[in-house]
Amino acid sequence: MTSPDLIFMVDKDEEYTNNVRNSLASKSFKNVVSFIDETECLKNMSRGPKIVITDSHLKCLSGLQLIKKARLIYPDFFSILLSKDFQEGSFKIYDERFLQYVDKYIIKGMDDMEEIIETVTYNIA
Repeated sequence: MTSPDLIFMVDKDEEYTNNVRNSLASKSFKNVVSFIDETECLKNMSRGPKIVITDSHLKCLSGLQLIKKARLIYPDFFSILLSKDFQEGSFKIYDERFLQYVDKYIIKGMDDMEEIIETVTYNIA
């Protein structure tokens, strides 16, 4: 069962993760659990997050791989993939299989906090 407002944030950059968590908390999204390790996120998927936000570059897996594995454990969440790569034109490296798993992609560093808040608000409300 999906936790009504549980949000998972996965990024090896703790400062960025804290910024996202604080930005979401300022908009009344206080149930944000952050992970710097994707294996810990996978271990906790049974908690039923409503949204999983992940960076595309993690320690052992890519963000896309994390989303795929997480959906095997608990398929009913909205996924947001963050990456600086999208702005460098390398989005084309992802094919149609990418779109089967990722619900929203956001360019990191380009008004990303506002877009994250807007996407979370729309998908939790």
